[in-house]
Amino acid sequence: MANSRSTLSVLSLGVAVATLILVALILVNDRSGTATPRVELSKKLAGELSDNNLYQASISEYRKILDDASIDDNTRASINYLIGKTYFEHLGDYENAAAHFIKARSLNSKASFYDEAGRMLVTSLEKMGRMLDARRELDRAVSVDSVYAANEGKTVIAKINDVPVFLDDIEEHIQMLPPEMQAEYASKDNKVQAVKNYVGEELIYRAAVREGYDRNPEILKTADLLNRQVMIDKFVSDKILSDIKIDQSDIQNFYTANKEQMFDGKPFNEVREKVIRAYQQVKAEEAFKNYVSKLMAVENVQIYENKIK
Repeated sequence: MANSRSTLSVLSLGVAVATLILVALILVNDRSGTATPRVELSKKLAGELSDNNLYQASISEYRKILDDASIDDNTRASINYLIGKTYFEHLGDYENAAAHFIKARSLNSKASFYDEAGRMLVTSLEKMGRMLDARRELDRAVSVDSVYAANEGKTVIAKINDVPVFLDDIEEHIQMLPPEMQAEYASKDNKVQAVKNYVGEELIYRAAVREGYDRNPEILKTADLLNRQVMIDKFVSDKILSDIKIDQSDIQNFYTANKEQMFDGKPFNEVREKVIRAYQQVKAEEAFKNYVSKLMAVENVQIYENKIK
């Protein structure tokens, strides 16, 4: 009887030890950096609550994850970022947003959301009226030394939070204007005004980026369309218009053929510039159509005109 009890005690002790080992293994696995199924389930639920505009409930679900002492710092950083983003984008609670962005960045400085959280942190501080704190965060985000190194030898004519603005930037900005507008910036006073205008636009641009306008779908679509048109215009200029040859006899013949219809019967010398511009336009349209026709043949283009109402 005593031996049986002894055997049962040993077996019970063995089961207890095995159970402790199993629990320890579970705890180790939970802390290995891989989110547990329970964490993933809570994140999914929080996301669904947010999608249904239940933002406070979403935050509460995220906080349940943070209450779990076993989650690793990377997961904790990610959850803090998601909470901060919810406060920022949906609730307009910039104080809580800023607090969670700071926690997220502190817990994981190599996270994919690190820079994004930094931009939203700066905007949150600005919204709260804490401009000095916002400037401090901006200074942390920008390496002034690297900017100077990349622009060695250039003249600095302004600074934004100690980040230099170079004269070359202003002159390039002016050169992009039409010739008649460029002439307006010949004087020093007008150049100073150009610098102020440039700095003002840069400040607005940076504020817009911090608030996420660079990811706005409508803006991205418009940017794509503009980029497409700029590429087309440049290609036409380089590959099509550059091959157009115009001589004086062609211009004279064009004038004679269209003297009454296009130039009101006026003498050639009186409308010479108008004739040249009109002829260039005609030649450009002709060259464009010919080039497109060749491309359509190569690409086997088919247009179903009968389906166009």
